[in-house]
Formats: sequence, structure tokens, C-alpha cells
Amino acid sequence: MPGRPPRVTKTEAIVIRQRRLGDADRIVTLLTPLRGKVDVVAKGVLRAKSRLAGHLEPLTHVEVVLAHGRSLDVVTQAQAAESFPALRGDLDRLSAALYLAELADRFTVEHADATGLFALLHAALVRLNRGDGQQVVTRTYELALLEATGFRPEWTRCLGCGVEVPADEARWSPLEGGVIGVECVARYPGALPIDATALRVLRAYQSRPYEESGRIRLTDDLAARLEQIMHSLMRTVAERELKSAAFVSAARHARVAEESVAGE
Repeated sequence: MPGRPPRVTKTEAIVIRQRRLGDADRIVTLLTPLRGKVDVVAKGVLRAKSRLAGHLEPLTHVEVVLAHGRSLDVVTQAQAAESFPALRGDLDRLSAALYLAELADRFTVEHADATGLFALLHAALVRLNRGDGQQVVTRTYELALLEATGFRPEWTRCLGCGVEVPADEARWSPLEGGVIGVECVARYPGALPIDATALRVLRAYQSRPYEESGRIRLTDDLAARLEQIMHSLMRTVAERELKSAAFVSAARHARVAEESVAGE
């Protein structure tokens, strides 16, 4: 006779979101390496004396023990491994981290191996927490996530003919996922202009090691153009609006405005 499945599972996870369930419980969405995205019940977590409460906040790297239930597993133990405190005290970093978590939510599958995607999200949160540039962390994470899930954008060669496209002559299509050269633009009526400098940066982010990408200097204006391009691409691939993307843009605009006033 085949053995019974284990009644409990211990796993590391990153909390990517949660929602209320009744007066005292919450459904917590976890990204785990081997089981992918899973919804679990955290019973009594909203009570003042709950031992789970501080360990299951979004953007926490946690070790959990799950008891298998009929529909959803139940968290019986939780211990935070990393809480990334620097993210929670900075609006820019917090908005970026929530955006990364939302992307992980949109691009991962329930109950399927997600070892690589888990590692991508964890590395990005570590980098944000230690103070790496928000743009390089976010943009390299987006590109790595697209590649890992089979949506790698083509920033160098024309989607129509495969010929290398000079950055200052390129157009691009979020729907098609790449650049279009002048010879093929008539075949892609929805192709859009793309800023040449932003395109060169995206090519570098996609082809260079992370450490080299981090040395690229960005003005606020260039960062905004990169953000606009990538948010458009991620929204198109995900086939839905990304709520946290608007939060990211609003946080960046607020920071730039504050710095402008301080510099006067």
C-alpha cells in the first residue's frame, strides 16, 4: 500500500500577501521553493497574544510548519528568518518591495516548483534592504523574472527580421515583447517609440552581471522612462493592472518633488 502523505510540512517561504478571514484569522499567501505559491490559514493571528502575528507580515522570509487541511493548510508554527526592516522605514524601498512581491504573485503557479523564482525574489529583497539602487534591483528582477517564466524580451534584434536594431532607430511593442526595426515597422502598427538611452540601459541590464549593472548612473528622468517601459511590459505580460506599480510611481514622484524643494 502506498504510504500516507505527511500530515505536516516544514518549509521556508516569503510572505507575499495576506487577507482577513473572519475576526481573528488571516489567509496568508506564501511563495515557497518547492510548492510554489500556496494559500494557508493563520488562525488567531489578529489576536493580541498571537505567537504568529509578527512572523507572517508581508515581505517576511519565514520558516513555517504547515498542517495539511481539507482545503487549505494551517500554519502551526512560524519563525521569521529575515524581516528586512530597512524596507519598512523607507517609502521608495517599501513600494518597490511590494511591487516585486505582486509580480511574484502574478507570475508563479500554485503548488509547482518555484525554486528559481523564490531565489530571485529573496535576492531582490536582500538587495533592496541593504540599500542597492531601487532602479537596478527592480529592473533586473523584472527582466530575470520574464526570462525565467518564458517571456524574455528582445531588446537587440528586430522581432520581424532578426537584424540588430540601432538604439536610436528602434521602436518597440509591449504586446510582442521587443524592438522593431525601421524595415519592419509597417508590419507592427502598434509599435511605439522607445527612448534610445533607456533602451541601451535595458540591454545592459539584461546582458551584464548584476554588479556591473549597478554601476550604471541614472538621472531621475531616465529612471522614470525605464520605469514606464517596464511597467508597460509587465502589465501586458501579466494581462492585468499591477496595483503596486502605481504606488511605486507615486513614491518616486513624491521623492523627486521633495528633493527638488530641498534643493531650492
